[in-house]
Amino acid sequence: MADDAKWEQLDALRMSDEDAYELIAQAPGCSACWVRKDGHPLSVWITHVVLDGKIYVTSTENRPKTKAWLEDGRTSLVFGVPGMGSVTVVGRVELEKNPPLQTRFLEGMADNMGIKGTARDNWLKAMDTDGRLVGQVQVDRLITFDERKMNY
Repeated sequence: MADDAKWEQLDALRMSDEDAYELIAQAPGCSACWVRKDGHPLSVWITHVVLDGKIYVTSTENRPKTKAWLEDGRTSLVFGVPGMGSVTVVGRVELEKNPPLQTRFLEGMADNMGIKGTARDNWLKAMDTDGRLVGQVQVDRLITFDERKMNY
């Protein structure tokens, strides 16, 4: 038992909040979680955008995660960058219809994906739908693992 307790002491492998937010900004996406009405947890890979130092996500009204988040915004998002580590955000997402925010989000998403020129215009037009919602993730807690601190 004592060895198990020692193994679980991972404080030396934690990241600072500053490093955690740097990882989140660098991550190409994240796994986003919600709970179905029957209590079964689900997770999907989504693209996020960091705007003004805050994490934002998007979804459309016809998605199960959207319906779940509108009813109960609790979520966790898991980000990872090889060679750097991982960050789990525990918090809430508050989705809303906000056309200016939606435009900023989609522009940021296109920037992150490196979409340029005519392809960018076409992509933005296809993504900028009436049923799209955007939401800021309110961070309650960060659970971090700094891979760079591992002594191999």
